[in-house]
Amino acid sequence: MGEQTGWAIDPSSLREVLVDRRRVEQSLPGAEPLQRLFLLGLLGQAEQGLAEGRRLLDEPAVSADPWRVLLRLADLHCLLSDFAAAERYHQQAWRHALGRERQAGTLHSIGVRQFEQGDRDGAAASFQLALTLLSLFGDTPARARTAAALALVRAGAGLDSAFDALILAGGRGSRMGPPAKPLHKLAGWPMLDHVVLACSAANRQIVVGPSRIGIGEPLFCREQPAGSGPVAAISAGLRHVTQPVVLVLAADLPFIAGALGPLRALLASGSAEAAALVEPTGRVNHLAAAWRTAALYAALDRLGEPAGRPVRALYDSVEVGYLPDFDAFGADCDTPVDLRLAESRIRRGGPGRLPAAQLAWPRLELHSPS
Repeated sequence: MGEQTGWAIDPSSLREVLVDRRRVEQSLPGAEPLQRLFLLGLLGQAEQGLAEGRRLLDEPAVSADPWRVLLRLADLHCLLSDFAAAERYHQQAWRHALGRERQAGTLHSIGVRQFEQGDRDGAAASFQLALTLLSLFGDTPARARTAAALALVRAGAGLDSAFDALILAGGRGSRMGPPAKPLHKLAGWPMLDHVVLACSAANRQIVVGPSRIGIGEPLFCREQPAGSGPVAAISAGLRHVTQPVVLVLAADLPFIAGALGPLRALLASGSAEAAALVEPTGRVNHLAAAWRTAALYAALDRLGEPAGRPVRALYDSVEVGYLPDFDAFGADCDTPVDLRLAESRIRRGGPGRLPAAQLAWPRLELHSPS
C-alpha cells in the first residue's frame, strides 16, 4: 500500500507487523497522517483508516496531499474487497494526478485493484500504460515495481495460463485512405495501439506489419511477400509463438479487450481447438479468436500455400467454440464512418467501451507514439 501500491509493500513494514505488532501500534500516535493510514491498513484496521482518511479530505486546513490520501483510501477499500468504492477513489485521484509520475502511480494502483478483482487483462493494460508513462525516467524504483507487477500478471498468477497474441496489422485498408488502417487514430491514439494495449497480459505480442514505435515492446514480423493476405500473415507470426494458446486478432478492433478473457476461458473449458466471436447476426469474426497453438499449426498444414487464402478456410475441419458478441467487443473500424461511430460509442460509455486508462489517454502527458 505504498504511494504506488501493489505487490510492493515495504518489506521492513511487513517485518515490523510480523515480528513486533505492538511496536507498530505504539508508533501510530506519532505517525504522520498518511503513514497512519498505511499502518492501520497493515494492522487490519482498515475501517479506522477510512474514517481518518475521509477526515483528512474534509479538513482543508490539513496540508495532506489529496492525491496521496485518495490513493490510500482506495487501497483500504481494496483490503475490504469493496472494489466499487476503490474505483470511485481512483477516479478522484486521477483528477489530482498532475504529471507523468503521478499518472503512472495512479494507473499502477488501478492495476492492482483490477488484478485483485480477477481482471487480468485490465490489470496488465494499466501496468503497461504506467510503464509507458515512466519510459523517459530511466530505471527508477517506480518503473521496476511496475515492470515486476506486469511480469507477474503475464506469468498467469493463478488466474489462467500464459498465452501469446498475434495481431495482424499489415492491411492497407483502402476504404480508409492514408495512413495505413491500423494507424488511423481513435480517441487520439492509433487503433493498433488500442489492440496491443488490450493484449498487455500476453507473454509475447507479435505484430505482423511494419515496425514502429508504440505501446509496449511487441515483436514485429512480415508475411512474405508483403500483402499476401491474412493467412500468410498468421503463418509468419505463428513461428514466433511460444505459448500453448494464441490470440489471433485484427488490428482494427479497438474494443476487443473485454472479449479476450472470455475467449480464453471458452477455449479452456472444453475440447474446442479454437474460439471465435460471433455477432448477433450470426457472422463469425475469424480475426477475433483464440486458438490452441498446435491446432493452428495443423490447420495451416492442411490448408497448404497460405498466400491469398481467406481466413475462414483455416476453420474447416476444426472444432470451434463460438462466443456470442452481444456487447460488440469485436466491432471493427473499416471506414471513416466506423471510426466516427466508435468515437461516439466511447463518449456514450456504452457496452464494450474502452477501459478507463485508454479513455484517459488524451489527458496523459504523453505524446502519441505514432
